[in-house]
Amino acid sequence: MKRYFKILVLVISAICIFIVGVGFGNYKTQQRLDKYITYELLSSISASELKVNIILLELLNSGDSATTKKRLESLVDAGLAQITLYVNQQPVKPDNDIIEAIKIAKKYREKHPEHRISPAIENSVKKTLDFVNDK
Repeated sequence: MKRYFKILVLVISAICIFIVGVGFGNYKTQQRLDKYITYELLSSISASELKVNIILLELLNSGDSATTKKRLESLVDAGLAQITLYVNQQPVKPDNDIIEAIKIAKKYREKHPEHRISPAIENSVKKTLDFVNDK
């Protein structure tokens, strides 16, 4: 009987150590992923955004407002399509900044409905804009 008790304690201890190890591993992986996103991805996104802003400024300075407007509309579409990832996750705690950005975009689109969304991302953009219907 004592032997079975020792084996049971050993098995339970091994399971607990395994669960703690998996949890700790997930925590460390998330930390590394956060660092990667912060240092690698955000800097490249910022650089890309800077390039686009310079191109748009050049277009504005050259007087080509029609092309500038088309490009800005496309950037809004791309941003809304990216936010679809947030919409699809059904977050536990809502991010008010994202919701506010979607509301602003929706108001703009309602005010200027003449823009035609690219068919490749049309469903994502509409889904994101519909996300704030009841908020």
